[in-house]
Amino acid sequence: MAIYTLMSPGGSPGITTTALAITYAWGGRTLLAECDPKGGSVIQGFLTGQIEGMPGNLLDFALAIAHDPDPGVLWKYVVSLDQDVLAWLLLPGIRDPRHSVQLEAAWDAIASVLKTATNGVVDVVLDVGRIGGPDAPMRLIAASDLALMLIRPSLRQVADARPRLDALGRHVGAEVPVAICLIGEGDYTAKQISEALYGLPVIGAIPWDPKSAAVLSDGKRAGPSFNRAPLIRGATDLALTMRSHLGKLQEAGDEAVSR
Repeated sequence: MAIYTLMSPGGSPGITTTALAITYAWGGRTLLAECDPKGGSVIQGFLTGQIEGMPGNLLDFALAIAHDPDPGVLWKYVVSLDQDVLAWLLLPGIRDPRHSVQLEAAWDAIASVLKTATNGVVDVVLDVGRIGGPDAPMRLIAASDLALMLIRPSLRQVADARPRLDALGRHVGAEVPVAICLIGEGDYTAKQISEALYGLPVIGAIPWDPKSAAVLSDGKRAGPSFNRAPLIRGATDLALTMRSHLGKLQEAGDEAVSR
């Protein structure tokens, strides 16, 4: 099992929608954890607020493991996004951004439990939202196996991404590999974006598909061709590439150690 973190430099590149699409298309039992200090949106967005008996959210989970660090506590706060299959799972984010201060001392414990998540889970995807601010969960990102920054291929997004990548580097160093995913089209190629962002690899792209995105962001009805929509096809390709990219990095690391 691996932990993949999705983050953004701001500017609304659609990180939560992309995170939902990736976990939907991941393959196998996958957990999406909404860890954005600004608050989660899946319950009110994709689920349109219609969920009965929800036991709590990220803050409730953090308070629970402060008293009982048993990893099994996690499953009391996870809900299913596909009631029939039970393979698409969600740890809902906080409802009120003012509660993020209560998470600052809990990120290490949250990371520790997520790293030991079992119950048939293949991988965990974290949505940490915009990074760079004082409330960014850097310690949580430091515990992930791969961090992926989502940006639009525009000058403004690249300019926003550089200082946030600098801040990430100061906090986590080179321990966590970082890659780039492009959202939609713009004026710059993947090669130009990579060169402008310290040579970080651009490992994927998600097409601009507002109709399909509205299914995930606002709970709009999915049509019969939803699984063939550009967004879902792009998310499927990106999920495969993320796993492949991490696998190659781990193989290279193992070879370097064995020399």
